[in-house]
Amino acid sequence: MSRTQIYLSAEERELLDRASKATGASVSELIRRAIRTTFGVTTKEEKLRALERSAGIWKDRPFTGAEYVDAIRGDLNERLRRLGLE
Repeated sequence: MSRTQIYLSAEERELLDRASKATGASVSELIRRAIRTTFGVTTKEEKLRALERSAGIWKDRPFTGAEYVDAIRGDLNERLRRLGLE
C-alpha cells in the first residue's frame, strides 16, 4: 500500500467521519472502498459478499422485479404524451 495525501472540503470530511462512525470502518478504508466501487476494482470476495447480502431480498414481495419496474415506469405511451414526445 502507498500513502497518499488528499484535500477534502469540510463537508466531504464530515461525510466521511459520519460514515466511519456508523460503519466502524476507518476513513482510509472508506476512501479505498469508494475508489474500488467507482473504478470497478472489486475483489472476488467483495462481489460474493454483495451477492450473499442481497440473496432473498425480494422473497417477501408479491410481485417479480420485472413487474415492479413495469408498475413504477407506467405506460410508455403515457409517459411520452406527458413529456410532449409522442
